[in-house]
Amino acid sequence: MSEKNGPYALDYILETIKEERDNSANLANILGFRDRAFKGKYKEVDENAIEEAWLNLFLDGWIGPKAHTGDWLNTNWFQLTSYGKSQLGLIGEDYYPIFLDPELTIAELRSSISNIDPITLRYFEEALKAIKEHLFLSATITMGGASESSILSLIDAVIDYYNDTTLIAAFDKINAIKPKFELLMTTMKDRNLKKDLLNTFKTDRAKCEKIREIFDNAETALRRMFDIYRINRNDAGHPTDMGSDPVITRTEAAMFRKFCKIVYGLILYTNEANSIRKGSSTP
Repeated sequence: MSEKNGPYALDYILETIKEERDNSANLANILGFRDRAFKGKYKEVDENAIEEAWLNLFLDGWIGPKAHTGDWLNTNWFQLTSYGKSQLGLIGEDYYPIFLDPELTIAELRSSISNIDPITLRYFEEALKAIKEHLFLSATITMGGASESSILSLIDAVIDYYNDTTLIAAFDKINAIKPKFELLMTTMKDRNLKKDLLNTFKTDRAKCEKIREIFDNAETALRRMFDIYRINRNDAGHPTDMGSDPVITRTEAAMFRKFCKIVYGLILYTNEANSIRKGSSTP
């Protein structure tokens, strides 16, 4: 993805907002100083992308005008809302407000995670669009579908790697996604998939470091995130008067990029190791 578009525009605005001591920001100044701000880090970012990111922040309630006169979108000072402050404080490795721009988010996922499956992308895109329209129940259900699709893809990769009829039969006996997930995690641990992959790629130090990082996250964050998506999807799918929490739904969306990096990283290296093994056994 070109640096003139997408998350770079949002990054620039958010970084500028963080630097404002009085928690105010002005689009005209943001545009005017982008060549010099942060040592020119964002000088190539397109003006239209910045304007769209600014509007998305306003529409989602991150910022609001201090005054209601004049051309408020461009000239009046804005300030972070209480919701915006809470969101800004959450941004980190595990959390990024990707729900603000569904199309660019999906394009970035497709570009950065080349092996992500189209079903997952389709369901997650529906979830992001639902969040934009404040349809949080729909977003929760479709995000749950996206996470399940990802886990099923990982199960297929692990089954193909071991090519074990007993393991295949064990998965085939299970209909629900939770016990399938538990069997997946048990299989990877008991059969020491991590050790297998590290042995396969032992001459590639960078790749081994990446594999270790992925498995560290798989043993902690993956289980936690999948449980969140699954439980909230199940709750949303059974009509009650409880509704759906917008903050929780946005948080789930913000975590999904890391969820995909873990799952599809496991799939990538498992499939690659499987191909190497099959190639070495071919006469």
